[in-house]
Amino acid sequence: MQTITAETIMDRSPLSFRPDSGVIVALRQLLTASMSGAPVVDADNNLIGFLSEADCMRGALMGGYFSTIGELVRDRMTTEVESIGTNTNLVDVAEKFLHNNRRVLPVVEEGKVVGLVQRRCVLEKLLEQIDNKCSG
Repeated sequence: MQTITAETIMDRSPLSFRPDSGVIVALRQLLTASMSGAPVVDADNNLIGFLSEADCMRGALMGGYFSTIGELVRDRMTTEVESIGTNTNLVDVAEKFLHNNRRVLPVVEEGKVVGLVQRRCVLEKLLEQIDNKCSG
């Protein structure tokens, strides 16, 4: 499991948002993609935040009650984002998920988002490793 890295299980074309995107538009994209969250990047693809379903919930509630849908991603995004590198091994990725209660982690190299790892993918890979040990 130490030889399996984030690079081998990451989505290389992840959904991401710009800070000036509308929260409701971003929420629609998250739901369409069946994602619980996505990184927020600047024009150079540098990680500047993360927008989760929970972050969007207030914007959606406000839009529903007050008919104001002008709130931007920058207004709701989390700016302290945990990320992993491409060489982070599977065990360390799993431990990161255990400690941060997120479902998605951005994969970053030199400040730029290069991929995304979902907790589900880590669980699938761990189960695959368990099955291989049992049958081997």
